[in-house]
Amino acid sequence: MADTTSFDQIVVQSKGAAAAPKPVRERSRTKRAASMFAWAGLLAAGIAAIAPISHFTLQEAQTVILQHADDAGVTQALEQDWSHSNSPDYVETLAELAMQMPVVDTGSAYVAASRATELDASRAFAWAQLAYLEARRASGKVNQASLDALTRSMDACPLCDDEIIGWRFNFVLTNWASIPEPLRRKAFEQADVLRWIGPNAEFLADMRIKAQQNGIPFDAYRAAVNTPARTWDIGPAVQANTVKTTRPT
Repeated sequence: MADTTSFDQIVVQSKGAAAAPKPVRERSRTKRAASMFAWAGLLAAGIAAIAPISHFTLQEAQTVILQHADDAGVTQALEQDWSHSNSPDYVETLAELAMQMPVVDTGSAYVAASRATELDASRAFAWAQLAYLEARRASGKVNQASLDALTRSMDACPLCDDEIIGWRFNFVLTNWASIPEPLRRKAFEQADVLRWIGPNAEFLADMRIKAQQNGIPFDAYRAAVNTPARTWDIGPAVQANTVKTTRPT
């Protein structure tokens, strides 16, 4: 820092003289301010760029925590305001867990599943859950809303997961009288793939018995299936699993 006495002398000597140029110190301060402003702008742009990534990471972390939460943790999550969540994974998980609570929370499950499908129309599990919940809300009767949700689930995931395919097949057989013919055939067509994937032989046998007990021509529908699955659609891992599960004991 400059000596105070010498600084005072400079000020006194400049009295009455022509206006002097801006002090060097003030010019450098202006440059520093401009530089800081530029860096602040770059920092803000960087934060804006990574904010969506950080938000996504936070949402994923919240979903993982929810998946491993106990009943108390799930209850706490359900009590929070999640109706405007932008994470389909989170609200779909919440919908599933709400149905697994000791006291089933169908209201929260319905709202959460609806939110999941609003955010991502390809959520086949959420659509299937809505098909069930719509029927439950209608005193156990399959209505148009339930059929629409079932159709959306079938369209979103025709053959992608054996669990959801099996659930929909069982739902159709259980509510056979309320299911339109196109959906009946589609359910059989999609369920045909269960013969090749996973340990589903016992499940299909149970469904056949269930159908016969309710007067449903299971074998006739099964024979009419023009299966969408072909040999070249069955990967090596699935073929190996098929050999293992169908080997005579």
